[in-house]
Amino acid sequence: MPTSATTSLSPEFHVPSEIYIRQDVISSIGSILKTIGSRVLLITTSRDLELFHDAIEKMAKSAAAAGLGFIIYDEMADSPNTEDIDTAAGYARKTHCDVIAGFGGTDSLNTAKAVAVLAGNYLFCEDLFENPSIQPPIALVTIPAFPSFGFEILPMFFLTDMRQDVQRVYSHRYLFPRATIVDPRISAQIGEEATAQMNTATLSIATEAVISKSTNSLVNTYALKSIDLIFKNLPAAYRDPQNFTARGHLSYASVMTGIAFSVSRLSLSLALSLALSSRTRIPVHQAMGVFLPHVMEYNLTATPGKYVQMSKVMDEDVREITVIEAAIKAVEGVRKLEIDLDIPQRLSQFDIAKTEFSRIAEIAVGYPFIENAPRPLNRDEFETILIAAY
Repeated sequence: MPTSATTSLSPEFHVPSEIYIRQDVISSIGSILKTIGSRVLLITTSRDLELFHDAIEKMAKSAAAAGLGFIIYDEMADSPNTEDIDTAAGYARKTHCDVIAGFGGTDSLNTAKAVAVLAGNYLFCEDLFENPSIQPPIALVTIPAFPSFGFEILPMFFLTDMRQDVQRVYSHRYLFPRATIVDPRISAQIGEEATAQMNTATLSIATEAVISKSTNSLVNTYALKSIDLIFKNLPAAYRDPQNFTARGHLSYASVMTGIAFSVSRLSLSLALSLALSSRTRIPVHQAMGVFLPHVMEYNLTATPGKYVQMSKVMDEDVREITVIEAAIKAVEGVRKLEIDLDIPQRLSQFDIAKTEFSRIAEIAVGYPFIENAPRPLNRDEFETILIAAY
């Protein structure tokens, strides 16, 4: 079952990464990387390599101008599994690189995190899920091509375990990247559908960070601001891919959500989406948008006051109504946004058999980021959410 490394005492807030978010930052990325190492291995999936080749070429030129070694690993599958990671880690060792950079979508970022750990520890990828003692990884830099619902900065990755054919999760404080470099201009290349899905996934995690039992004032501030930025900017970015101001705000929202999630450690929607993806191959980020309003409904009565906070940043009118009515407006606000963005509202819109629900729930209940839910959770409760979402 999915596992995660844990520590005996977690700080209320800890983000050791350097964060760069600005337009066209990749043109000067060489000067940033030079402060971290001298020989860079860029990890990206085949799909990201093809889609973002112009950005990769710009980074390579910047690295060359800075006198850096810059090697592109161009043999990574589009949906990497543990075997693919082991192959890439072996290649990383041969290059004697001192920086692993992940560029592209969530698959590319997850791959880079895993390779950075394995290249310096001489383990097989599947061994990591048993949480062995590890040495610090090779310096890791994440370069998301578009908002990646917090995984650009989260000290965590997920990927398919070849043996179990299930999405597994590994988490360790060593996985905080040395730097996260975000250029909002690149995200204009992904199109309106992907823009809607990726940022709805960010919204999903942000809403759960607010209600987590491990939340605090710092986390709450980041999560609520992320929700605010998404509601104010996602419709504009969806309608106009060249609205770089809106895209910049969405990039901030994703990073802030990752920071909040690193402490709140709660996302039922992510757990369900990873489990669903394990059984159906529906992309995780797409499934998160489907589950979001149903997960919100499930938790609403446990923390209605926090839902009222979300309603307010969504600009819902909560005057002269009860707390529960005001809380419901947060769910309604999310539904309205998703409908405007053509996000599917039901699992029945996909080719999914209800007979899969029991196994999906069994997988979901094993993920490490469900323990801070405001309501008790077991396999039956997950099945209840799946049925409601159908």
